[in-house]
Amino acid sequence: MRGRPFPFVRRLPALLTCLLLLTALPALAVQRPPVSGGLPDYEHTAWRVGQGAPGDIWDITQDRDGLLWLATGSGLYRFDGRRFERQPAPAGSHFPSTNMVTLAHGHDGALWIGYFQAGISRFAHGQLHSYGRQQGVPVGVVPHFSQDREGQLWAAVNGGLRRFDGQRWQPMPASAGLPERRVQWVLHDSRGTFWVVADLRIWMRAAGQATFKDTGIAVSQMATLAESPQGEVWLADRVRGTSPLANAQGLLPDSEREARRLPALVAARLQFTADGALWATMSPHGGVARVTFAGTQAVRMERFDSPHGLTATSAVPIIVDREGNLWVGTNLGLNRFRARSVHALVVGPSDPYRSLVRASDGRVYGYGEDLRPYDLQRHLLDGSAPQLQAAARQAPTPIWQFDWVNLARTVAGHTTLIPLPAPFTGQPLHALLFPDDTQAWVCTGEHGVLQYLHGQWRQEGRLPEQACSSLALDARGQLLLGYADGRLRRMGATRIDTLDARQGLSVGPVTAILQHQELLLVAGEAGLAARLGEGRFVPVRTDMAGVLEGITGMVADPNGHLWLNGSRGLVRLESGPLRAALRSGQPVTPRLFDAIDGMPGIALQSGPIATAVLADDGLLWLATNQGLAWLDTTRSHVNAMAPSVRIGEVLYGSMHAPLRDGLRLPAGTSQLQIDYVALSLARPERNRYRYRLSGVDDGWQDAGSSTRAYYTNLAPGKYRFEVEAANEDGIWSTAPASRSFRIAPTFVQTVWFKLLCAAAILALLVMAVRIRSGQLAALFRARLQERNGERERIARDLHDTLLQGSQGLILRLHAISQSAQTPEPVRRQLESAMQLAERNLAEGRERVNALREGPFAGRDLASALADVHAEYAGHGTNPLRLTVEGTAPPLQADAAEEVFLIGREAIRNALRHASASAIEVELSYGARCFLLHVRDDGVGIADENAGHGHWGLQGMRERAQRLGAELQLWTRPGLGTEVALAVPARRLYHRRPSRWRWPWRRTSHE
Repeated sequence: MRGRPFPFVRRLPALLTCLLLLTALPALAVQRPPVSGGLPDYEHTAWRVGQGAPGDIWDITQDRDGLLWLATGSGLYRFDGRRFERQPAPAGSHFPSTNMVTLAHGHDGALWIGYFQAGISRFAHGQLHSYGRQQGVPVGVVPHFSQDREGQLWAAVNGGLRRFDGQRWQPMPASAGLPERRVQWVLHDSRGTFWVVADLRIWMRAAGQATFKDTGIAVSQMATLAESPQGEVWLADRVRGTSPLANAQGLLPDSEREARRLPALVAARLQFTADGALWATMSPHGGVARVTFAGTQAVRMERFDSPHGLTATSAVPIIVDREGNLWVGTNLGLNRFRARSVHALVVGPSDPYRSLVRASDGRVYGYGEDLRPYDLQRHLLDGSAPQLQAAARQAPTPIWQFDWVNLARTVAGHTTLIPLPAPFTGQPLHALLFPDDTQAWVCTGEHGVLQYLHGQWRQEGRLPEQACSSLALDARGQLLLGYADGRLRRMGATRIDTLDARQGLSVGPVTAILQHQELLLVAGEAGLAARLGEGRFVPVRTDMAGVLEGITGMVADPNGHLWLNGSRGLVRLESGPLRAALRSGQPVTPRLFDAIDGMPGIALQSGPIATAVLADDGLLWLATNQGLAWLDTTRSHVNAMAPSVRIGEVLYGSMHAPLRDGLRLPAGTSQLQIDYVALSLARPERNRYRYRLSGVDDGWQDAGSSTRAYYTNLAPGKYRFEVEAANEDGIWSTAPASRSFRIAPTFVQTVWFKLLCAAAILALLVMAVRIRSGQLAALFRARLQERNGERERIARDLHDTLLQGSQGLILRLHAISQSAQTPEPVRRQLESAMQLAERNLAEGRERVNALREGPFAGRDLASALADVHAEYAGHGTNPLRLTVEGTAPPLQADAAEEVFLIGREAIRNALRHASASAIEVELSYGARCFLLHVRDDGVGIADENAGHGHWGLQGMRERAQRLGAELQLWTRPGLGTEVALAVPARRLYHRRPSRWRWPWRRTSHE
């Protein structure tokens, strides 16, 4: 025993080794999930510096309308999903610096900006207010803002924590127990706890307390915090990695924090998504990481860096917008990550042609040309290909398959080929349907429709010898057969119905059939048709061209969604709106899932079996030309966020300006271009618009995906422009965005100019009438002078010839009558003849005088008519009673002569034909018309048509018509006759000179 060492000494090295191992256990207990490259379940879109995006993006925030704001090293930018715009400072102000590092939107909508070394600014309602040292902001970087439940805004500044009181940024009192230096981050969690990273330690203040508590947790420089959907606060430390910090019960124990720490996730910023996944931007390089959890255990980490398409490997800000998109800013641009709805099956069959089949128990299996099935249950999708194949071999029900010329049936992992019967053996298969475990329908060759039932083949003899191109079952289990000639047949137990163009079915070769309740859908190469019940087929129209072409698979899920796998991708139709559209004839709005949504290709176009199959677990499986894919129908896949619309600038001529309410556009503007955009950032290229301009558009104008409205030939006046938008799922804005504006009129478009034009036109018309009247008057005077000259010539000729000859004849007859040789009887006859000749000669002289000087000769009407009575009646016989009312104004000579001649004819008729004992003549000079009445007490006119046929009376009527006057005749046998003439004053009186004279007006002597 003496030579042997003490037992404890011999065991000391082993004890030290165990102690070291125990000390290292915490380091070995951290989580190190497997890491993979890329994000296959997310669609990535990049906007790079060379494509208009800014560089050095330090922070991102989204406002209430959905607009993204970017803080960059070169200033403030905004992004609407299509265009980046640099935000200038309001007029009369300026940003303290262009190096902006932090953004936050307050509860009032104001945008707060933190600078690298220039304080803080508030930008709201077109006004900018900046706060520096004089307003309480210490010198240093502003890493982060946070707002508490009461709406108080807090700022982490390297020089200390600050609270905004509405006017100044106030420091914390010394009694708060918080260091006044190196404040790097602030966070108000969902429980109201205030977390602060200050002086390289973490401090916390519970809701309602006044002092901060030191948690004793040390951190590195630029550490940040984030809260998970479960309410856990996580810490991103740039030395120790990422770990949970606290939960609803308070700080986590050190051992739990260490056990859940992710040392490989060295993050600059953290962001949790609604599904519980943790996203992070790696520091200082490394792109983006996504960690998924099973409970508290991290099971997978995916990395996405510049080799995968990230704009740069150095990324800082990461946020989730209101539609679920993730935005990441780098020093070379902006990135968007959007969860894909369709997921490609990575471990499935690798053959060029991959098929799907649904077993009787609701499971779906996929297989290739080698006929090795893969079990596609939801819980197996994360497994390997051998695992999926092993699960298929344990399938509880038979699996139907085909290899182009044979059927195959797999039971308990053993596959049996079933060749077609003669004479169809080896012929290609055109359509297949597997109603249950023991039955199959096959269309093969040129005219074969076969049924396989309980191990026996049978050809259906009731159908015409014509091979079909598609097979399905209706709601009553009857077989539906589609054909290449566009026909559809329904085979029941006792009858076969044929549906074709006579029932409205015109889709070309039939490629797929679906019966959903009373709705029957038939897809063909030319489109899609549907009918309700036993009605006519109606073509299904959409507002997306070609989206319903090449459909080779259709299914309906329990939620009423119809899924169509076609040549443009996967299409979703809502059965309710589809029914309404069929009744109204309106187009439907489909939702297309294409490559951006994760579709690996398009639907297979050549195959005997449907390319869309719905499993009982809710997964919709699709066979595409790039492999198998699936979509989870138990999820919504609907962007329910109604987009708001932002109306941008209006372009008029070569000028442009923001279109704000009340904008006044310059005079002469007739053409406009108005820009607008929907603030839906998920699929901005799929947003659709409609707009209208009051006073121009009768209703909404469908703009499709265009973000500009054009108007031409606009008149001056007030206008109101309204625009609505729908997102990629057809969700329309809750209210239209609108702006009112006014186009000023030019001088020629004003009311005053129009009144002046009307007055000028009226003046021109008056002048034209006066000129024309003067021309007509001159023409009338010329013709009157010509007529007077002609009358004088005729008078001279009559005087020189007829009257002189008649006078000589009378003298010769007088000489003969005085001759002694003339017998007495002859003398008496000659004297009688001479008396008659003298009377005729006197009348002829009278006529000649009338031709020479005119019958009126400028006298007043009353005197002229009195002279007529005196001339024809003599003195003392047929007395005349002449009455004149009013003062005679100056008369138009030609009109007065016509009135005189009418009156003279009336007086002469009374003297010659009426045997009247008295004659009355009344002249009335009224303001509006002149009246002439001639009455006698003679025998009257006995004819029924008094005055008609008498040349004198007919002449009177013609003269009255030329004057525009009204002539009336009253007569009764034995009671005398009355002639009444009414002449408008304007046709007889000379117009009175106007007080106001136009320069072009002629004088009265004209």
